[in-house]
Amino acid sequence: MASIRRALSSGALHQRMHLKKGARAATSLAERYDQRAVWAPHLAPIPCSRPPMHISEASHPNCNSLAAIDGRSFTTAYQGAPGDGKLGDNLLSHLIPHQSTLKDGRRVEVDFFRHSDDFEEDEWYGGMALMNLVIREGLSWPFEEDFESVEEWRGYFLSHTAFVVRALDNGMDAAKRNSSSRGEVLGCFYIKPNFPGRCSHVCNGGFITAPRFRGLGIGRLMGNVFLAAARDLGYKSSYFNLVFKSNVGSVKLWESLGFERVTTLEKAARLEGLEEGELDTAYGYRYDLETLPADYLGTK
Repeated sequence: MASIRRALSSGALHQRMHLKKGARAATSLAERYDQRAVWAPHLAPIPCSRPPMHISEASHPNCNSLAAIDGRSFTTAYQGAPGDGKLGDNLLSHLIPHQSTLKDGRRVEVDFFRHSDDFEEDEWYGGMALMNLVIREGLSWPFEEDFESVEEWRGYFLSHTAFVVRALDNGMDAAKRNSSSRGEVLGCFYIKPNFPGRCSHVCNGGFITAPRFRGLGIGRLMGNVFLAAARDLGYKSSYFNLVFKSNVGSVKLWESLGFERVTTLEKAARLEGLEEGELDTAYGYRYDLETLPADYLGTK
């Protein structure tokens, strides 16, 4: 970011043109997901300097070591090295892409993120836009600061295995006020170790539904695919650290999918919408993936 600011202040025309192009693309993406979104100039796309990491078969969760991957040995739910979100994709060829139909009849697919040189088509930037939207909402994630570059976001969201819910048809948003197009990202989620080393067989998941598409069944679709994919990646169980009590929809979803509430952490989060000084309770939810039926296709 500092180098871009120096380039701009020195009058480098090509840098100004790149920043303006990136800002237009970022604004377009944010508006596509939520009409209330405001993209700040510092969120303009920045070229990635590090390529996606390559993995070896021996480093996969289905083998003896779950996290021995190019410097990811100490990866946890909140840190990692920038990747492409395709760790273990060879183990999910029977499942991904996974097609389904939403409540409004629209066909969608759960697939890996697509990367493109075109900002408008690049799902990495779309995923970062969604992440920053829910951070600003302040209702469901613990973060307070936006991700300022796609590489920083990749270190969090794409360090292991991650997916988008992509529209296969044109349609409308949940309020039926604005149109949406084929190829639009309606949601996204990741699967990765919750803890390092000896506990890395316990995975964590992070889920985002684009605000204007909530209520169409996207969260349930992601939850079902998460369970099947996590099991097939070799994880033994899943544990969600922070499901906030005030996030009633999330609580109902995980319990309806068979997750067990195993912890209650009072006064855990300063969330938007609460009274001054009030702290929300967080629940921890666990799922024993070894009990998942072999032919699991999800629950309605």
